[in-house]
This record gives sequence, C-alpha cells and structure tokens, in this order.
Amino acid sequence: MGKRAIVWLSVLWIVVVVAGVSSAITLRISGGVLPSSEQSDGTVVVSQEEYQMIERYRRLDEVRGILESDYYKTLDEDKLVLGAVRGMLSSVSDPYTFYYTPEEMQQMAERSQGVYEGVGLLLSADKDGMLVVLRIFEDSPAIEAGVKPGDIVLAVNGETVGASDARQMDAAIQMIRDFSGETLELTLRRGKKVENVSLTPRTITMQRVTHQVLPGDIGYIMIYEFMGDDATGFISAVNDLKQKNVKGLIIDIRSNPGGLLTDVVKIADQLLPAGLVVYTQDRGGAREEYYSEESHWDVPMAVLVNGMSASASEILAGALQDYGVAKIVGEKSYGKGIVQTMLPFRTDGAGMQLTTASYFTPKGRSIHGVGIEPDVLVKATVAVGGAPDLENDAQLKAAYDLLTKKK
Repeated sequence: MGKRAIVWLSVLWIVVVVAGVSSAITLRISGGVLPSSEQSDGTVVVSQEEYQMIERYRRLDEVRGILESDYYKTLDEDKLVLGAVRGMLSSVSDPYTFYYTPEEMQQMAERSQGVYEGVGLLLSADKDGMLVVLRIFEDSPAIEAGVKPGDIVLAVNGETVGASDARQMDAAIQMIRDFSGETLELTLRRGKKVENVSLTPRTITMQRVTHQVLPGDIGYIMIYEFMGDDATGFISAVNDLKQKNVKGLIIDIRSNPGGLLTDVVKIADQLLPAGLVVYTQDRGGAREEYYSEESHWDVPMAVLVNGMSASASEILAGALQDYGVAKIVGEKSYGKGIVQTMLPFRTDGAGMQLTTASYFTPKGRSIHGVGIEPDVLVKATVAVGGAPDLENDAQLKAAYDLLTKKK
C-alpha cells in the first residue's frame, strides 16, 4: 500500500512536468489502457486514462507559468511546488494527511528518539481546535517556569497559534521547536487567566514510561506516548513490578495522544492472552491483523483514559476492554479510529503522512468519532501529568478502589 502511494505521487508529478513541456513532444492517445511508450519517431503513445490525467493537471502548470512570468515579484519555484503539494493534501480535508519537508522529517526522527533541543512540552490539539499542554517532562524549562498540563498555548513570541487541524498544530509546535534565540515566550490560558511565561530551551530527554508501587501493593504505570522507548520501558516496568509482587496494575494513558501501531501491539502482548489485538481495514476491504502471544501477565488491571486519550491509546484500552481483562476508568476517549502511514521520499528526505485505513477492536468495534466508553465513568478532579495523587485524583482513586477490593 505504501509503495503504491509513493509510485502514484511520483507519476503524478512526472505528468505535471510532461504537461509543461508538451510542446516539445507529440502525444498520441491509444484507445486502450496500455502504459505509455515511446515510438521510434519520438512520438509518445499514452493511454486514454493517462491523457486525461495530463489534461487534468495541465492547469496546475499553466498557473505556475503565469506566476513565474507575470507576478510582480520574483518567486521561489521550490516554494511554489511545496505549496502545490501541501494544497493537494489539504484538499482531502483530512487533518492527519499532510507533507513533511526534509527538515521536518529530520525533526520527527529526533523527537522519536526522545532527545531534542526544546522546552519539555508535549502538545496536542483539543476538541476546540486549541493547542493544549498534555505533559511536562521532568527537569525541563517548562516545569521550572510553572507551566501546567491543561494550559492552552495562545501565542508563541507574540504570534497567535492554534490547532484547528494537524498542519496548523504542527506549524505552532515547529515555532517552538525551531526557536533559536535565548528566551522563548509563550502566552498561556489557564482557566480564565492569561499569562506570559519565558523559557530558555535546552537539551531535553523524554522518558515515555514511568512506574511505581502505590500503597497496598498496587502497581502504577503511566505511558506518555506510544513511540521511542515506550515498549522497552513498559516491559522493564512490568518486570520490576512483577519482582515486587504487586497485586494489581493501573495503566494510566490519560492525555496520551497515541503513536505507533507496532508499539502498542508490543505493549498489549504483555497483557493479553493469545488472540487478536487489533485489525485494520483499507478502503478496498483488505484486512491486516495483529496478534498477541499466549504468555502474558495475568493480574487484575484498570486503565485510566480521558478525552485526550487517542489513537494507539484507544487500541490498547479497547483490546483490554474487549477481552475483559481490565476495567476502563475515567472519561470517554477521543475517538480516533483511523491509521496513518508515513511515506518517505528517498530522493531528498521529505515525506508525507496520509490516512490509509480504519482500525477495529478485537470484537470489531470502530471507535472513530465515538471513543471508548469507560466501564466506570469518573470526572477529572486534577490536571493529568503530575505524580500519582490518590487523595485528590478521583479517577486514579476509583481505579485504585476497584483493584484493592479484588485483593
């Protein structure tokens, strides 16, 4: 599927180029649907379908030509091509389908490794299209400046930002990530209060999984994202908690925006008996299934979710719920039941991300636009992201009470 998509895009831009230089060659339309071929006299024979595609995209080259010849300023052709590519992807009206420049792809790779220059914030979009702080990493400029989970980022260095779609959100995050000065200023809204905070970026190391033992021998694991060191960190946490003979396990994936499908399957494999974890299905009906093996940790479990638990978080929660091995506690999850594929372009290091399939829980549930309904509905009483707080965190306390009653 990924290879076909790459080939199609390459063919498309070859077609655009052909349309632009069509005066230098002769096109002859064949009656069938045979692939194009060059004749001995230099004539290129194309199929009816190919010719229709060339005609369809001829306008794009016409517009480019007019801009280059008549616009009152000299234009950067690379920017024109980038704008055309991004415009094409934005026209599908999918907030998860967009293009990455080589620089943006490199930044993605650095972030997935967990070490980068920044201020220590994990940001995402809320359902109102605002840029919200999900997590603050330990020993970071953000935590030192008093930034809190749940804060809304209104502006970066005085420039208004938002997150009405993935491209706008990425642009806002990139403004923070690419900042090269000494002090970064964020305008934050916390409740009704708006304030400015100043942060000095430095090298940040992200740890995607933390764990500890709560009173009464209840294990607690928080997963921040499903990428980087998440799978190895989770397995290490499970092994440590097993050695400490905990009697139950709370998995906290509140405000976890998701990540890699392969990673969440590895984590689910630690918790589920042999069987289907999740399956995806593309528009043609092709189905791909992901399974867990028989060996797993059989311990009473509760999973914490909220309205910002999305994508891979919902895959994990949905599978555990379907198998009946864990109770889901908290609030209804985000409802992102579609899968994206990252396609790199080997020529220059750029890439594109596009939605390629829907995913379904083991029982065939699609949660897209619906979310995971918790078994125990509990409203939030604290902002997510700090240390476990059994006294003030009603959702955590509810999960804890479920497990301690089963001891």
